[in-house]
Formats: sequence, C-alpha cells, structure tokens
Amino acid sequence: MDWFFEVQYPRSTLSFSILVALSSITHAEVSPEPLNTEAQQLQTITVKAPKQEAKYVATKAQAVLRTDAPLFETAQAISVLTQQQLEQKQVQTVAEALDGVAGVTSGQYGRRGWDDFVIRGQISSSQTYIDGLRIQTSDNVLRSEDISGLESIEVVKGPTSVGFGLSLPGGMVNLTTKRPHASTEAKGTLSVGSYGLKEGTFDLNYAPNDTEKGAFRLVGRVSDQDDPTDQVFFKNYYIATSYNFDLGEKDELSVIASYQHRNYLRQQGIPFSNGEYINYSHNLFFGDPDYGYDVDVYRLGANYAHYFDNDWIFKQNFAVTQTNTVGNSILASGRSSLPIIKRAINNQDKQDVNYALDTNVQRKFDFGAVQYDLMAGLDLMHERSDYYRRTDTINDFNVNAPNYGDVVIKKPGTPSHEMTYSQYAGAYIRNTLSIDDTWIIGLSGRHDWTQVEINNLLNGSNQKNSDNAFTGSASVMYRINDMFAPYMSYSTSFMPVTDSGEDGRLLNPEKGQQTEIGVKLQALDQRLQGYVAYYDLTRKNVTETDSSGNFSIQTGEQKTKGYEAELAATLNPQWKVLASYSYIPTAEVTESLTASEIGKRTNHVAKNAASLSTQYYFSPDQLGWRVGAGMRYQGARTAQRGTDYVDLPTYVLFDVNAGYEAKDWSAGLSLKNLFDREYLAGTTPNAQLVNWGDPRMLRFNLSFKY
Repeated sequence: MDWFFEVQYPRSTLSFSILVALSSITHAEVSPEPLNTEAQQLQTITVKAPKQEAKYVATKAQAVLRTDAPLFETAQAISVLTQQQLEQKQVQTVAEALDGVAGVTSGQYGRRGWDDFVIRGQISSSQTYIDGLRIQTSDNVLRSEDISGLESIEVVKGPTSVGFGLSLPGGMVNLTTKRPHASTEAKGTLSVGSYGLKEGTFDLNYAPNDTEKGAFRLVGRVSDQDDPTDQVFFKNYYIATSYNFDLGEKDELSVIASYQHRNYLRQQGIPFSNGEYINYSHNLFFGDPDYGYDVDVYRLGANYAHYFDNDWIFKQNFAVTQTNTVGNSILASGRSSLPIIKRAINNQDKQDVNYALDTNVQRKFDFGAVQYDLMAGLDLMHERSDYYRRTDTINDFNVNAPNYGDVVIKKPGTPSHEMTYSQYAGAYIRNTLSIDDTWIIGLSGRHDWTQVEINNLLNGSNQKNSDNAFTGSASVMYRINDMFAPYMSYSTSFMPVTDSGEDGRLLNPEKGQQTEIGVKLQALDQRLQGYVAYYDLTRKNVTETDSSGNFSIQTGEQKTKGYEAELAATLNPQWKVLASYSYIPTAEVTESLTASEIGKRTNHVAKNAASLSTQYYFSPDQLGWRVGAGMRYQGARTAQRGTDYVDLPTYVLFDVNAGYEAKDWSAGLSLKNLFDREYLAGTTPNAQLVNWGDPRMLRFNLSFKY
C-alpha cells in the first residue's frame, strides 16, 4: 500500500470538497427512476409517527452503525442522547451532556474549557467524531465542540476500530449535527444565569415543499459566561448552515458548513500541596486575565447516498476540518507548596487541517428464514498539523497576595516547531446474519495502513513511522422475544500515536481488546430502551502526557472489568425517565516501566457511579406546566502519578427544573447542584492540582417558536 502514502492531497480545501461533491452528483445521474408509490406511502406514515416519543428515546444510531439496524439488535453497548434528553439536562458542553451516561466519567480535568471524558476506565477525550468522521487525531489541543448545533450524541462503549479505523479501546463519542427536516419553523432561545451567563440561540428550518428534499437549515449560538473561578471566562460563537439537495428519489445529498470561535481562560486547578488546598478559596486563579486561548474551527461536510434498483446502496461521507489555536495560557510549573505557586507561560500556535472520507456499499439479502446484511467500505484520512510551542518560566504567584497584570519572564524556554503528517487507509467488511428473526450473528474485519511523519522545522530532523494492523469483531445475539435479547461479542482496536517521546522518537501504536456479555431490553412499543452488560477490556501501550507537559510517554498496560446498566423510557406521554449505573471493580495498571505503578488503580475511575433523572408534564399533550429532577452519584476515586497521590471523595448532586410550555413559546428554570455541594471533580493528569466541581448553577430560558 505504499502507493497511498505518495498521493498528493489537494492543497485547497474547497477544491477537494467540490471534487467529492461533483463525483457524487455525477454518480447520482445513473438511475433517475422514482421509487414506487407504495414506498412513498410508507415514508409518509413514518413521518406521521408520534413526534415526542420518537425523539426522546432513540431506537437507532445510524451515524455510528452506518445502517438502520435497531439498537435492540446490536450486540454492543451504545448510548444515544437525543435532542429532547439534551434539553432536559440543560447542558452547555459535551462533557456536561456525558455526565450520567453509564460507564462514562467526564469533566475531571476542569470546567468548560475542554471536553474531557473517560469511557470504561480509559481516557477517550481524543475519540470525538462528528457525523461519523474523526475530527482530529492529535489529543494535545483542548477541544470543546458546540452543543447547540447537535441533534444527538452517540456513545459507543468498547473498541470501534472495525467501523472507524484508528480508535482507542474505551469507546468513542459521535456528535450528530442538526440537518434540514420536512417542516418550516423557527426557534430562538434567550438564557441568563449564574456567573453572568448571557446566551442566545436560533434554529431556522425552511422546507419549501414540506419535504426534506430542498430544505435549508441555519443554527447559531452566542454565549458569554464567567467561571466560578476568579477572572476565568468563556466566550463562544457558533453558526452552521446545511442544505438537502433535491436530486430525485434515488439520490440524497446533504451538505453542512460550520464555524466556531472560542475565547477563554484556562483554569488548571489548585496545587494539592499535601492537602493544603482545602485552606484556600475555591475561586483561586493563579494565571492572568490577559493570557488565554483563541480557537477557530471551520468545517465542511457532505453526505451522499444512491439507491440502486437491485437494492444495493452506495454511501459516501466526507468532511474537512480546520482548527486554528493560539494561546499563551499561564500554567503551574512543577510541584508547588502553597502559598507559593511556580508558574510558566505555555505559548502555543497550532494549525490543523483534517480530511476524512468514508465510502461504502451495502445491501440486505432475503433468503427466507435467513436475512443477510453486507457492508464493504474504504476509509481515507489525511491530517496536517503545524505546531509551535514554547514554555517560558515566569514569576511565582503568592496566593496570600494575588497580583494580576505583573507577568515577568524569568527564563525563556526552548521553542519547538513540528509539522506532523498523519494519514491512513482502511478497508473493512461487515457481515450480519439474522436466522429466523431469532439468532443474529455478526462477523466483521478491517485492515488499516497508517503513516505518521514528523518534521522538526527548527533542526531539520525527520521521523517517519508506518504501521498496519488487522482488527476484527465477532458477536452472537439471541432474541428471546421482542423484549429481551442476550448477546456476546469480542472486538479489537488499533491506534497509531502521533505524539513523540522525550527524545523526539515516535511511540508505538496503542492496541486493545474487549469481551462483552450483555442483554438488550425494550418495551412499551419501543418507547423503553436499555441494556445490561459485563465487559473485560485491555489497553496496551497506554500513552499519556508526561508531567512536564512537553512530551508523551507510554506507561504500559491497563485492564478494566465492569458492569453497566442503562435505561431510557417514555413511560407515558407525560412521564420520561433516564437511569444508569456502572460498577467497575477492576481498573488497574497491569504492566508498567515503573514497577511501583503495577497494581495501582486507573486515575479518575470510581467503582460505583449512578444517575437518575425524570421529567413530568402535567398535561398529556405536553403543553402547560412541567417539572423535573435528577440525581448524580459519583463514588470515590483516586489520582496518582509517581509520588503524587490524591483521594477524590464520593459525592451526590441533585438537580431540579420547572417550566411552562405554550404553543408558540416556553419558559424554563433549572438549578444544578441544588444544595451547593462542595466536591472535587478531578485533578490534572500529573495529579498535582485538584479541580473543584461547579457550585449551585441557576439558568433561566425563554424560547419562541414559529
């Protein structure tokens, strides 16, 4: 496959995008015949299905499965947060949305500056996808995707390499964007809240013929909020436009373009300092208000499908993402003993461009008692990362005498400037057999070819590493009836590492494997969906950022064993419920270059975690008053790196909300952390600084609908 790595990608993002779109449109002209009348009638019946119930409880996850297979018939634990569930949670970030998902711990590294999360005991923050395509391979940039432009969030637990190539074994998070639909409507929301929250969103959908064909959608958000930490703020601007082309009944083409700008200060936390942090204010900020981050993200995506007369389906998914990050945030430098904090300026200028393309063909074969689903595809990705950084030692910060605006560089750091090229090609095939609508057998395989090249622009050195790997999955499921379906599955993962070690060399690929046994649940005409699962997961060549923050290290092998249970239900038109529980008795380092690390528990992984939330409407038509409440339980955790060790105690948080729904407007009030519980959310990766969780947060929304 050396030919692939010599391909010269188009320099122009626009030209590459147009090329993909034109090829799709040209292909669409092959078969212009319309679908039969009966199929059109079935589609009409589907559109008229109960809107509220269908939106609250997801029955499919088409973006991550790439098929319309029901979740109930999928032998893997998948959680789907629908738009209604996200609105119920009143969340502002992806990390907040993931709080309460079974097997997921989020927000342990800080507040709203970074979408960080752990899935099944494994750090998975770099495993974020949009519309089924990876947005970035490098994990050394703090990303926070805008949540106002999302239709749903899909969380896949366990290895996903067969479907998505390069992946870590814990799982992945896919963000499904809002696309045009078949009705013309407009919605706007104004929000105010704690710590100076001011936010406005809009969502405009225009469907000239009351169909998805030819429909247009425009969504946006402007947000400004201070943090409970002194001086810290977050400003966010987002806009996205999408359009569905009308290419006839045999072809579908949807395009989306978005832009996001973030301006914020980063808060690392407070030095643990042998437990001395407890004697200082939770609001302590040791940086400077003039030193922060500016991030611009541009994205262009296209989804194309062609339906052949012989039941074959051709699908193509393309996206190009450009991320520009400039920052000079002030961070802690080395171990500090309060009240004196050692500091440094982390100067960064990172420009990333990522091209991703997935093409597949699929068909369902009907052999009477046997149904056979086949999918074969090819993934391509190319990423260029231009990364300049320099760490300057500056004057210390005296917590007892805070002084901002007086930053003095004591020792300029040694700069580094690297150009990293990452590219891969992956060929995959997925086979699913359904026998007598009872047995469902899955067997899938994939082969990936990857290449990572790092050019040091300061000294002229060059590092190149090529890898290839086969990953696979096998599963069997037995449908006892329409309510219960037990299953077993085995899957593997492969992830090349783009970050370099202390001596500049490229690190070995990460690999993983998982065995999962579970039961899928559904009831109430599919308005109730859930699962119970046990898993045994191993991650090898674990890569983490060194305590210095200047390079990466591979710490060895980690193993996680645990149990999960999750339920989403619309019990009746008035009552909706979400519940989850996870128990992880084993989450430990099994191999390490440092002998003392072996046997230690993985950072930020609690043995027990649970959540419960409910929403009740006083009227069956869901107009009028509504109330809701929720509980989030997080068991005790630990964080350690070398000689640094932090205990993170158990905490329970309660949330409440209330609102009034009218035909053309609505109002809502929410309180998170109702009793203003003090708790530690987590620590920095080096376990030297601790992060307080959010205090009581109030939010008031006023929405208008037309």
